[in-house]
Amino acid sequence: MRKFIDRRDFIGAGSAAVASIGLASRLSPLQAQSLKPLSFQLSWIKSIQYGGYFGAIDQGFYKKRGIEATFNSGGPNVDPIANVASGRSGIGDRPIGPIIIAKEKGIPIKVIATVFQKSPYSIISLAEKPIKTVKDLVGKTIAVATSGRPLMLNLLRDAGIDPKSVNMVPSSPDPSALVSGQIDAYNGYSTNQGVMLQTRGVKIHVLNVHDLGLPETVGTIYGREDYLAANRDLVVSFLKASIEGWKWALDNPEPTAKFMVEKYGNPGLDYKAQLTEVKESKPYIASATNPLLAIDVPTFEKIIEVYRKVDLVKSRMTVKELCDTSFIEAAHRA
Repeated sequence: MRKFIDRRDFIGAGSAAVASIGLASRLSPLQAQSLKPLSFQLSWIKSIQYGGYFGAIDQGFYKKRGIEATFNSGGPNVDPIANVASGRSGIGDRPIGPIIIAKEKGIPIKVIATVFQKSPYSIISLAEKPIKTVKDLVGKTIAVATSGRPLMLNLLRDAGIDPKSVNMVPSSPDPSALVSGQIDAYNGYSTNQGVMLQTRGVKIHVLNVHDLGLPETVGTIYGREDYLAANRDLVVSFLKASIEGWKWALDNPEPTAKFMVEKYGNPGLDYKAQLTEVKESKPYIASATNPLLAIDVPTFEKIIEVYRKVDLVKSRMTVKELCDTSFIEAAHRA
C-alpha cells in the first residue's frame, strides 16, 4: 500500500530521499493529477524489445517529467499505424517499412526518433547449413514475410540472382520450420527469432541484410503530424524520459528482463530468452556514432531510395517530409 505524503513532508524529505525510495510510489494526489497522459501504440506485444520504455516507467523517469505514459500492446490482430492515424494513440513505433508505405498513401505521420539505429533484420540459417552469402540462396527455400518480399527480390537482383531460382514461402512468427528442415533460411530478426532458436539450443548463422545494402530501422517512433504539433513539449519530454529509460535498461539487462517477465510483459515470457534478447539488442540500439534514439538522416535517405527502387515509393518523398529530427534533437539538449 502506498504511503500518503503531504506537501511539507515531501519538501522536507528532499530530492535525494525521493530518488532513493522511488518517485513513482511517492507522488501526492496533487502531483498525480498534474501528470499529462500520453498513449503509445506498440508495434508488437509487450516484451523486452520495449524494455527501455518499461525501464522508464519502473524507474519513474516519465513521472519525473510529468507524464503518465500508457503503452498499448500490438500484435498480429492490431493495425498499429491505423490506431495512431485515428488518434487512439498519440505516437507509436513500427519498423520503418510500414511507416514509409503509410506515408506514401497519404497518411499524415512523421518519424521523430528510432530505437534500433541498425536493424537486426537478417537471413537466419542453421550453423550446420549456413547461408553465408545471398548467392547461397540459389536452389534454397527461404521464409519471408509478405511485407518483406519486395525487398528480398531487390536483394536477389542486386546480387545478380534470378528470383525464380529461390523458393520464397510465407513466414510465421515462429522459425521452427528451419529446425524441422522445411525451409533452408528464415528472414527475421536475429534479436527475436534468432534468440528464440538459440535459447532452444539451436546453433544458427546470421547474415544481416543491413550489411548487404538493405538498410532499415526498427522501433521507429512516429506520430500523427497534428498531434505532434499540438503536443510538442509533451512529446519532447517523453523522448527525454525514454532516452533515460533505454540507457538504464541497456546498462541493467538482468533487472529489465526480470520485470518484463514478472510485471510488465505479456504472460508466458521466458526470462532467459528476454535476457538474451536485450543483450543481443544493445549493439543495434547503442550506436557508436549516434546518441540514443537519434535519426540518422543518411540512413533514412538510403531507405527511401531502396523503397523507390522496388516501386513501394513512387512519389518524390524526401527525408524532410518523412522525418522531423527537431524532436529528438531537443530531447538531447540539456
